[in-house]
Amino acid sequence: MIAEIPVAEGFAGEVATRSGQNAFLCYQCKKCTSGCPVSDQMDFTPNEILRMVQLGQRDKVLHSKTIWLCASCQTCSTRCPQGIDIARIMDTMKSISYAEGVKSPIPSVEIFNKVFLRWVKVTGRSYEAALLGELKMRLMAKGKLDPDQFMKDAVLGLKLFTAGKLPVLPPVHLPGRRGQDRTPKTGKTVAYYPGCSLHSSGKEFDISTRAVCERLGLNLVEPEGWGCCGASSAHAVSHELATTLPVKNLSLVEQAGFDEVAVPCAACFSRLKAAEYDMEEDPKLRSEVGREVGYDYRGSVKVRHLLDTIIEDVGLEKVSGRVSQPLKGLKVVCYYGCLLTRPPKTTGAPHPEYPVHMDKLMEALGAESLDWSYKTDCCGASFALTEPDVVMRLTQRILQNAKDVGADAVVVACPLCHANLDTRQGQIAELYGRRYDLPIFYFTELMGLALGVEAKSLGAQKHMQDPMPLLWAKGLAAT
Repeated sequence: MIAEIPVAEGFAGEVATRSGQNAFLCYQCKKCTSGCPVSDQMDFTPNEILRMVQLGQRDKVLHSKTIWLCASCQTCSTRCPQGIDIARIMDTMKSISYAEGVKSPIPSVEIFNKVFLRWVKVTGRSYEAALLGELKMRLMAKGKLDPDQFMKDAVLGLKLFTAGKLPVLPPVHLPGRRGQDRTPKTGKTVAYYPGCSLHSSGKEFDISTRAVCERLGLNLVEPEGWGCCGASSAHAVSHELATTLPVKNLSLVEQAGFDEVAVPCAACFSRLKAAEYDMEEDPKLRSEVGREVGYDYRGSVKVRHLLDTIIEDVGLEKVSGRVSQPLKGLKVVCYYGCLLTRPPKTTGAPHPEYPVHMDKLMEALGAESLDWSYKTDCCGASFALTEPDVVMRLTQRILQNAKDVGADAVVVACPLCHANLDTRQGQIAELYGRRYDLPIFYFTELMGLALGVEAKSLGAQKHMQDPMPLLWAKGLAAT
């Protein structure tokens, strides 16, 4: 909510009305800029943008590169000493630009958002194959994509298709059936919202999640007819849309009688938690979303990332007791990414800058979890398809630090993080002249190995960076 500091009329007032954030609280400490992973690519730094909002320089802000290069990593919002949700202000300025037809100086991001949301509207879920193909062709037609990069991305797309991670046919999405009954089973049963990526490019995350939960007696039930949460595109276009899409899914979970939902994708988790928080804080938004969804969501569903569901509902002691093949000798770094813990006002994370719960899980499995400096740094997220150079620069830093501390592999809890770290290593080697050859595992894949599940049954063969040589060397997979 807006703090009790007067907000002038004009642009600052417009931003405050739309975002609920008071730019006049900013006193230019520059923490937002110092923590921003892409500030060196921007024409104006985040703190400069806030000053321009204060000064009413509307046209200059709306035509800036900065608002389109915001990765929505929430670092600025988490670290602002005044509690300003700066990422929300950036989204608000993008939504104003969309509404007024202001052309983005970064056309790849604008095209991506429009194409993504159009396919979601048509199919109900993200259609990654069509999105990738249409985006790249549009950028080529506009002369905004280098032919060499187009060919590299085409080769990568072919590899993803060959690995079964890029389905050609659109996803099947049917409207949810209200009043859905739970199937009685032994053990704890929770709703399971996989998100679009786990049915396509992040398929091994879904495969390994189901295998692990079956071993642990945790029953997962997908709500019938779930749809896309809006990902990184909806909140850049419309705050109402960005809230409505997650609430539609939470409503299905609530109507099915569940009081909690496990969400494996960190990006989906972030969008569901943001919707949950905003619905509680803004009665007007709650009313508007209720009318759009056609259901008055009561907020009875607890949204948790799958990692927390396993740790809190199953427990580290029980997980450790089920280990049949300890990950002895395996040195890993746990990469949480941006959105698993940030911003803490929505995620509720007690240690948003240096979380340790995934580290404790790895240690319970017998692995050695190393300290390192990039636990929550941004990998570039959705820029993977729009600004790959940005992603490769950010990802190279993460891989370098992991290698420097002696890690055998990186452990992740998000399909976007996995995609960036796993699929770009070949191109990074070309660009920086160094091969990292670091396998990138979902935490559920390593759990599955420790619980005695065979590597290929967990989807290990779908990785772009082959993990099998490491697993053979550590005695964790049959040769």
